[in-house]
Amino acid sequence: MTDQQPGQDIAGRLAEIDAVHAWIRSATAGLDEDGVRAPSGLPDWTRAHVLVHLGDLSRAFARQARYAVRGETIEVYDGGRSTRDKSIEENHTRDAAWLVEHAVSGLADLRDAWSGLTPQDWQRPCAYRDSPLIATQYAWWRESELHGVDLALGRTSEQWSPALAEHVVTYLQPRLGPGTGVRMDATDAGLTWNPDGAVTVTAPLTALAAWISGRPGVAPTVTPPGPLPLLHAWP
Repeated sequence: MTDQQPGQDIAGRLAEIDAVHAWIRSATAGLDEDGVRAPSGLPDWTRAHVLVHLGDLSRAFARQARYAVRGETIEVYDGGRSTRDKSIEENHTRDAAWLVEHAVSGLADLRDAWSGLTPQDWQRPCAYRDSPLIATQYAWWRESELHGVDLALGRTSEQWSPALAEHVVTYLQPRLGPGTGVRMDATDAGLTWNPDGAVTVTAPLTALAAWISGRPGVAPTVTPPGPLPLLHAWP
């Protein structure tokens, strides 16, 4: 499935990414040892786990860009998913200063790699999902905003832009599973997904995005009354 679903233009997404980068830098600047060991919004992960992941993935996407502009492709992580997981497990125990610097310098590296890219460059092939490079921008737009909430430092899903929320809901439709017949209505945006669904999940747009991405938010309502539909694995 392509990442290139509803969303702003390149400049609009980059502006939102820059804004969440600035927030991450500010919010994590004062974290001490207790702060990085505190629980995140993700099961079994502390803030330290999230910081390592942000630092690792931002560098991985920076590498995708640098190789793509040379007409080359390279794995997102050398060794694949197992390398990603090993880094998080090995590095989340490091001290607070290292963890914050790892995340913040990764953000800077990514924006440096993206600086000067043309619209044509964003269409160059890369190894991330065997997609055009623009897929990494969409992915980082999601990752930085969702993990910003996961850091549990005051950022909430209600702060997501309508463009991001629409993109998240559209991108994560596979979580509803094949043939589930779930309609989704955004009450404040005039948007509907799966209009013929037998079950309707209704909420403001950001609340729908929070629910389908597994983040805290206003609970949607279900018609006919019943439990919210089961969410499957991420695409």
